[in-house]
Amino acid sequence: MSIRDEIRELCAAHDRFMAEQASEPIRRPPVSEIDPDEIIYKESAAAATTKTGEQGWEGWEKWLRGHLDNERAVFTEALGEFGYELRKEWQQERDAELLKLRAELAELKGRVDTLLSLVTKGGEIVDLPDWRKRHA
Repeated sequence: MSIRDEIRELCAAHDRFMAEQASEPIRRPPVSEIDPDEIIYKESAAAATTKTGEQGWEGWEKWLRGHLDNERAVFTEALGEFGYELRKEWQQERDAELLKLRAELAELKGRVDTLLSLVTKGGEIVDLPDWRKRHA
């Protein structure tokens, strides 16, 4: 028997097998048991149809809603962290400015105390000398 005869026989056997299988509808459960090769067969989402024959979008919409909820949660957390860091930065800038103003205020208080000590003696006000010449 030649290789051509062998191929012809195999093709004829395949054609008979396909004709037998064509008469039976092919149906798989949504998930079958694990076969010996550990493959799980699933129906695709595109194959799922409603009773009216239209494609059902409930699964897709549920997945999308869950996905958007997850993204919204991530975005909200990131926005909260950004706000916290920005507020912390503004507080540091404000504290640095307050520190400068407090130092300036302490310096001015010191000058005022010095001036008051020059003007008063023991709690009494002393007149400043008149440096103007009375007879010009």
